[in-house]
Amino acid sequence: MLHDPAYDPLWSAAGDLDFSIGIHEGGNSGMPTVGIDRFEGRGAQHIISHTMEMMLACMSMIWGGVCERHPRLRVGFLESGGGWVAPWLDRMDRHFDDQGFNDSGLKTRPSDLFRRNCWISFEPVEGSIKVLADYIGPNKILWATDYPHRDGFFPGAPQMIRDRLAGTSPQTQHQVLAGGAMGFYGLN
Repeated sequence: MLHDPAYDPLWSAAGDLDFSIGIHEGGNSGMPTVGIDRFEGRGAQHIISHTMEMMLACMSMIWGGVCERHPRLRVGFLESGGGWVAPWLDRMDRHFDDQGFNDSGLKTRPSDLFRRNCWISFEPVEGSIKVLADYIGPNKILWATDYPHRDGFFPGAPQMIRDRLAGTSPQTQHQVLAGGAMGFYGLN
């Protein structure tokens, strides 16, 4: 588990060195992967493995206390789509607020920890990017061209992102297109 105290020296060093940590699931890594035993098709297993494993990684980093213990740590959840993050943070917040379910030991709401420590990547074809920019902040979004990649890529990705953000302010567009990456990599 990413929140195992054995990893605390790594998280401390990353924060001390101003180093970003990108988390990426690997569906064919040979490691146990949640849910893929329920489907045989490559497509279904790819959908499940990337999204559900990243949800668990996010929960481990936030609910497991890593982000709270390491306030300077920057964590990116990569190549799993981004639309899952809003309901996931809402669910963690509801359990945080409900003392009957809050077994986390956290002092800070999960959504606040995400906004302080975390970023989420989107692919240019995702329709929820505009809504999520409002929810988590446009400066917390990374986007992927996925190039080069053996199973495809998104040519013209910057324009695809601009098209998805049509009707938003120039500031929001700048934050999604550049500000999120600059913040994640400590370039601002």
